[in-house]
Amino acid sequence: MPVSQKLFDEMKVGGKLPSPSGVALRLIELTRNEDVSIDEIAKAMQADPALSGRVIRFANMAFSGSRRPVVSVADAIQRTGTNVVRQLVLGFSVLGHNRAGICRNFDYSRFWSRSLATAIAANALCLRMRATAPEEAFTCGLLADVGSLALATLYPKEYSVVLEAQRDAAPRVRAESERREFRTDHSELGAAMLEDWKLPRQFVEAIQRHEDPDTAKATPGSRDYLLLHMLSLAAAIGTYSVSSEPARKAMVPDLVLAAAKIGLDADVLGVSVDHVVAEWREWGKILDVKTQDVAAFEQHAAKTTEDIEPDRTRPQQGAGPMSILIADHDAAIRVELEQTLRQQGHKVAVAVNGREALKLAVEVKPQLVISDWVLPELDGLMLCRALRETEEGRRMYFILLTDMAHDDELVEGFEAGVDDYVTKPFNPHVLNARLRAAERVIRMQEETQRDSQNLRKFATELAVANRRLQQAALTDPLTGLSNRRHLMERIEQEWAIASRNQRPFALMMVDIDAFKQVNDNHGHEVGDQVLNKVAALLRQGARVEDVVGRLGGDEFVVVCPEANLAIGVRLAEQLRQNLAQQTIQMGSVSLQVTVSIGVSQQDATASTVDEVLRRADAALYRAKRAGRNRVSGDSGSQAAK
Repeated sequence: MPVSQKLFDEMKVGGKLPSPSGVALRLIELTRNEDVSIDEIAKAMQADPALSGRVIRFANMAFSGSRRPVVSVADAIQRTGTNVVRQLVLGFSVLGHNRAGICRNFDYSRFWSRSLATAIAANALCLRMRATAPEEAFTCGLLADVGSLALATLYPKEYSVVLEAQRDAAPRVRAESERREFRTDHSELGAAMLEDWKLPRQFVEAIQRHEDPDTAKATPGSRDYLLLHMLSLAAAIGTYSVSSEPARKAMVPDLVLAAAKIGLDADVLGVSVDHVVAEWREWGKILDVKTQDVAAFEQHAAKTTEDIEPDRTRPQQGAGPMSILIADHDAAIRVELEQTLRQQGHKVAVAVNGREALKLAVEVKPQLVISDWVLPELDGLMLCRALRETEEGRRMYFILLTDMAHDDELVEGFEAGVDDYVTKPFNPHVLNARLRAAERVIRMQEETQRDSQNLRKFATELAVANRRLQQAALTDPLTGLSNRRHLMERIEQEWAIASRNQRPFALMMVDIDAFKQVNDNHGHEVGDQVLNKVAALLRQGARVEDVVGRLGGDEFVVVCPEANLAIGVRLAEQLRQNLAQQTIQMGSVSLQVTVSIGVSQQDATASTVDEVLRRADAALYRAKRAGRNRVSGDSGSQAAK
């Protein structure tokens, strides 16, 4: 239940609750005003350089596939949107101003490290699940456990005692101790704080329930359900990231089970976790948050039990040697099954409850699972369903042991994904017959898997070959720059973007002065080297977002997104001066090479791409006629009038 308003007001009056900085509060207020301009928000944010840098860094991470990096606060705000900026400012500000404290048993460093990993995991999972905007999920993850920080700040001595007594307790147990001591717990208090900070309702509810999502009443498959379980998985990944190596291995089954609830199999989970860890370490450097090396998820999920190869000298009375997992809480049946299977040469792993069986299945990856229907913690059907949610688990042959041979129960078992069943007490001859049938299916699956792997390998090689061909088709073989075809495609793209956003782009036409004399006096080999050197200098001198290409011969084009004619002329002059100052040395030949540049821009007076190119070419001609080694701007554009 929520914190009482009276109690929460008492906490706020003391002024000790974690809260955003003054700059952050100003930004939060500004972004709630629909009439505020991006420039006003950017100006306010620049009062806190650290906060500005973090928002720019986030925008670059969130939009890493875009055509150019974010380099200004205004750019970051425009790309992410004011709602997202408000939440990012809140999260980063709380982090920046609450890094340490006096609560002895509260590990502030680990808290923020885990919170950062949770934020990155929430962002990455939302990119896959679309439960909410990934940028908003980042803030949601960053502040998911802010209630614990609040208790450590409000009651440092008392909370230290609670933490000491409940050091290894589950969050639910710790929450009970917190309620006895403080009349609220970390989840309730965190939700009250976020509601007070005006975070969306669904985030507040997800944060309050994410530590025990199965107690929530969210409808499976609904947006609230996905957000809740996504945040729960993100928090588990956060804990996984900051834990020790042995502890991570023990977490894998629960992670797999949590991922299955939102439709992610173990392979996708592994890729996601490794990506989160890599981003976490990079973000840790930016935010000065402690991180650590984490081995690949695949290593933690790998089998840890002894890898026993079947003894092929033993008599094979039944099916061929297989890797088999037995799950049964009845010691007598478990021992009898294990002895029978080991005598036949099978490799056997044993579990006494469903959760242990799931963990072993992830680690050992057996070909066959023989499970009792009735198991502690997870019953046989729940175990089967959990395994079927993973790619490895879908390949496992599952035999159910049951003393319930009624049609309804058997139908329920087969619908859960069971492949076959054996009634208890089992008959060894019947069991062997079932095992031989299982082996035939398993061998067929393995052959199909090998064929599939060969096909995937071929498809990968084909994709790599196609990428190389595509790269060759778009690249000038001499200079490595974009060729004419690629240039024209990019100019068309920039034209569309500029027209849609009503913002111009500039285009430079660059020509090497007296290049024919270089070829005539020194030969084409030296001429090619000059072309290469000029191409390299143009690329080095251009902005990161600019597109540099070779149009043909000794002509180059530079496309400058979001630049008007004046900016384009200034950039062109910098390129010209840089080239003029360079001496190109090729063996005994030393050359001073200059260029002439014509600049045009896309605007209302240029109605087509060809018109922009024609105007740049005309400006280039004027520069040549005026004596070369100079820049000329388009006199026909709006900017020139």
